[in-house]
Amino acid sequence: MSSSYAKVLIFCALAISQAKVLPAPSIPGPSRGQCPNKPAGKFEGGQKSSPLPGLLGIIPDIESHSVFPWTFPPKCPGLETDNSTSSTLHCIFTSAEFRNGHGLSLITSTTTASNLVGLDAFDDRPMPQAAERRATWGPAYEIVEIGGKGKGLVASRTIRRGEIILVDFPAILIATSFLANTKPHHRRRLIKQAISQLPEETRRRFYALSRGPEKYEVDAIVGVNSNSVMLGDNDLHVGVFTEAARINHDCQPNAAYRFSQRRLTMEIVAYHTIEAGEEITMSCDERRKHLKENWGFDCACSLCHADQLESILDARKNGYFQDAISIAGDWLQFSEWERVPPLLPEYHETLAELYFLNGDIVNATRYGRMALDGWVKFGSVDDDSLERARGFMRFLTARAEKST
Repeated sequence: MSSSYAKVLIFCALAISQAKVLPAPSIPGPSRGQCPNKPAGKFEGGQKSSPLPGLLGIIPDIESHSVFPWTFPPKCPGLETDNSTSSTLHCIFTSAEFRNGHGLSLITSTTTASNLVGLDAFDDRPMPQAAERRATWGPAYEIVEIGGKGKGLVASRTIRRGEIILVDFPAILIATSFLANTKPHHRRRLIKQAISQLPEETRRRFYALSRGPEKYEVDAIVGVNSNSVMLGDNDLHVGVFTEAARINHDCQPNAAYRFSQRRLTMEIVAYHTIEAGEEITMSCDERRKHLKENWGFDCACSLCHADQLESILDARKNGYFQDAISIAGDWLQFSEWERVPPLLPEYHETLAELYFLNGDIVNATRYGRMALDGWVKFGSVDDDSLERARGFMRFLTARAEKST
């Protein structure tokens, strides 16, 4: 047995011992530490078991690895080199067929890759009917040169509040633990290899993005064009979404992004009505330290300092449900003043849960129905929120039938 093969088995055994079943989702409210200027943050994954991380096609002797979506054999450079200071095994996983040939490369741990396979994140599914209706409205934006900013997105028609402006897929997703614990030279080499395994058009779009001041090409592109997303068990990654990367940042934004790890998809959503000719902008992320280190600027947006969501969570945790309801009203009013309101179905879900916990079934039912209707009209590519709202209404209906 070779030393590399033995090392694979050791890492796989460690990964298997860390494998988890993803928790069942709850009625979503804003999460702790989530800035209200990003209305939903990451979607919550459904309950589903992950396959064994050791069975991801990284052991050559296992012929069944063909069932996994990888176009190339996963490459785990930590097995042959001593270029990482991390005890976690990071590998390059590439699916050139991802999303009808868009392609995706992952540099992540075996555990996170396993979670994504367990979620069927690489499977293509039909678009919701609401998305098909949006397609009949015509393109929502065009990419143009904007003075002093380079390229950016400008509305080509009126975009409605709460409308999904664009849906984008990542070209590459990179674990921040890999970035932090890998020597710069080897980090750049591996990222370049991951990009080289993508389809030609996706590679072209990646290298056509704007560049930051960094000396090396890959660092200069990823540094100013990435968004932070969570994968697996709260494993922070940065991703380059080549279309969404064209959106410039502003502390008075008119759009925000939502990321689904179940679909590995980003949706850009309008905070309020955007008129034709108006630039589409997003706000600084709540992870101000991450932005400072990786994007090269400080977030001074007042919403990043808001504490309404912390107060809602604290009140809910301590059983002060009426207080949480009142604070939720303040949250909505505050965000309306700042012109960055939450998605209404998400806000209605929050109130439905709080009213139920407070024993007010009438208002819980009222806001639950509003949330369900809102998610149907929203038409996200990830139907998790819609199914959760349906489940909540079924729960209330069954409860009412038992009490009669």
